[in-house]
This record gives sequence, C-alpha cells and structure tokens, in this order.
Amino acid sequence: MEPISADTIEKTLQKMEKMSLTDIQKLMDKMGEEQPYVLAYLMAIGGNSLNLDERELLVYLGTVVWQIMSQGSEPLAQVSGEILDEFEEKNWQMVEYLQGEPDADFDTTVETIFKNYPQSEVLRYVIEALMFETKEEASIREKNIGLMAIYLKTIIDCFNT
Repeated sequence: MEPISADTIEKTLQKMEKMSLTDIQKLMDKMGEEQPYVLAYLMAIGGNSLNLDERELLVYLGTVVWQIMSQGSEPLAQVSGEILDEFEEKNWQMVEYLQGEPDADFDTTVETIFKNYPQSEVLRYVIEALMFETKEEASIREKNIGLMAIYLKTIIDCFNT
C-alpha cells in the first residue's frame, strides 16, 4: 500500500469530527462487518490494564485508523486473527529490542524506525492523538500510552499489507 498522506489524514479527521454519535455507531457497525477481527481485537486487547476511557479512546482511534487506511490506493484486505497475532508479536519483539538499547542509541533507533515506517504519517497521527488525550483527559493514564500505541501500530501494520 502506498503511504497515506497527511492531507488524507486531515480530510478524514475533518469528516469524522462532523459525525454525530449515531453516525459513529453506524461506522463502528460497518467496521464490525468489514473488519470483525480488528474490532474484536480493539475491544478485547489490554484486558484490565485499560480503564473505560482508555478502552473507548483505543476503539475510537482504531476506527479512525481504519477510516484513514481505507482512503489508500487499494481496498483493504480483511484482517484475520492470525495476521493480527503475527504483527502484534513483531511489535512486542520491537519493544523488547528497544528496551535493550542504551539510552544514547534509543532516540536514534526510534527515529530510524519511524523514518522507515511505511505509514509514518498515520503512526504520527496516532502518537499525537494519544499524547493530546493524555494532556486533556486525566482518565487517560500516561503509563498506558505506549501500550495503546503498540496496539494501534499493530492495526496499521495489518492494514498496510
């Protein structure tokens, strides 16, 4: 899949901001029909480590990512449970690798990963949205940003295949 542009992300966000709660519910129903494993993953992942507000934000941002990635040059393939598991495992391996990096190399490694990531603008949107919500909402705990970012990166990876 071709990289999604910042312009496409902005247009999608503007469209979603205009949606009513009913429209968003219909959109989530559509996501459940088109990408049932992705929606189930977003609803179940994280277990008890996420509070209700964090879970709602995760599902909402996952829906936004689905809408953004749907604007790509090719139709999205239906994501299976196996594909989700595969990409989640790769992302946890990346986290383990980064945890082993010396502080001096960590920033360089993260920058390299980000620069070479095929959907860097989508990932940037996710990280910025998580950081903004943490500052705006006390119920979004800073300690869960990384966890939520990995879950959402997994979704991006699945859609990018």
